[in-house]
Amino acid sequence: MRHRWDVYRGRRVGSGRLPSFLLTLTMLVFIAFVAVFFALPSYLVYTKDSVSLEIPGFTAENGEPGEEAAIEDPSATPEPDYSGVTAEIVVRPPDYSTLSLANGEGLDILQSVYVPYEQVNTDGLTAAIAKCRELEVKAITMELRDETGMLLWNSSTDMAVNYLLNGTLDLKGTVEDLKNQGYYLTAQISACVDATLSSRNGPIALKAAGGFPYSDTTGAWLDPWNADVRQYTIDLCTELMQLGFNEVVLQHAAHPTNQVEYTRSMSGELTRVACVTNFCIAVREGLADVMAETGAHLSVVADAAALNNENLDNGQDLGYLLRIFDRVYTFTETYQEANQVIALGVDSTERFVPIITWTFPGGSWAQNLFEVGVG
Repeated sequence: MRHRWDVYRGRRVGSGRLPSFLLTLTMLVFIAFVAVFFALPSYLVYTKDSVSLEIPGFTAENGEPGEEAAIEDPSATPEPDYSGVTAEIVVRPPDYSTLSLANGEGLDILQSVYVPYEQVNTDGLTAAIAKCRELEVKAITMELRDETGMLLWNSSTDMAVNYLLNGTLDLKGTVEDLKNQGYYLTAQISACVDATLSSRNGPIALKAAGGFPYSDTTGAWLDPWNADVRQYTIDLCTELMQLGFNEVVLQHAAHPTNQVEYTRSMSGELTRVACVTNFCIAVREGLADVMAETGAHLSVVADAAALNNENLDNGQDLGYLLRIFDRVYTFTETYQEANQVIALGVDSTERFVPIITWTFPGGSWAQNLFEVGVG
C-alpha cells in the first residue's frame, strides 16, 4: 500500500514580501534619524542656566524671525523682573528712645574721697584713708588709667600685655585690704583718650586730615567705633570688677569736638551722639554677665561744659547716658549740673556725682582731696 505524505496546507493571502514603497519609507526614516543623531549636537548651546537649540532659520515661540528656540533647563531659577523698581539705600540715625539699660536700682548716696592718677600710691591712699575718717565716709574713688593710657596695675588683658601698658601697683592686695576695712571702691579709667596706645597701635586711633593720629588738648583719641577699642574697655572693666571694685567709671567716653576720620567707613547720617551712644551701649552689654555676677555698677564721666552748652558737640547726650549708666560723674566746682539731671526726672542725690573740692550733706559727691584734674 502506498503511503501519502500529503498534509493540509492553509491558504495564504497576499505576497510574503513588503510592498516596495513601505520598504523605501522605512529606509528614509532610518537615514533621517541617523543624520539628526549625529548633526543635532552641533546646534546645542549650553549656558549656565539652560540648554538652547540654535538652528538657522527657525523662529522662537515669541521671537522675531531669526531667533533660536530655547530648551530651558527645568532646574534653573527664573531671573526676577526688576523693571519699574527703584533701588535706594537709606541710612538713618539709630533710634535710642527705647533705651533701658540702667535705672538706678541698687544705688545709695555715694560720698567718697577722689584720688587722682598721680596720687594712687602708698602715700596717696594713706592720705585718702585719713580724709575718709575725717569726713566719716567709707568710699574711695581711684583714677587708674588716665589720658596717657598707662595702667597703674599689672593687667592680664591682651591689649595691655601686647602693647606694654602695665604698671606695678599691687591692686589686688590693695583692694582686698580696703574691702576688708569696709570701703566702697570705685575705679575710674579713660576710655577713648590714650596717648600711648594711639601711638603704638595706630590702626585703632582716630585720624586727623592727612591720616595722622588725631590729638587735641585732651589727648590722643582712640576710635569709639573700633571693635578693638570697645573690647579693650570691656576687658579692663571686667578685670576691675572681678578684682572687687564696686563701681567702674568711664572717663572720655566721648567724641572730639573737631572733625576726624574713623577707622571704618561710616555714613554721614551717623552723628557724634550715635557714635558715643553706640560705644557706651556696646560696653554696657559686654559687661552684663560680670555685673550680674559681682553686683558691680558701671558709670560715666560727663563733660560739664557739654551738659550746659549745646554747641559743644562731644557726642554725650545726658538723657542717653542716664539710660545706659548707673551714675553720671562730672568734674565741677558748682552743683548746677544736677538741675539737668533733675529735669529728666532722675534722683540726683544717688545718680549724679560731682567731683569737687568741697562737700555738702544730703547728696552724692567725690571730694578731690589733691585738687588735681578739676575743670
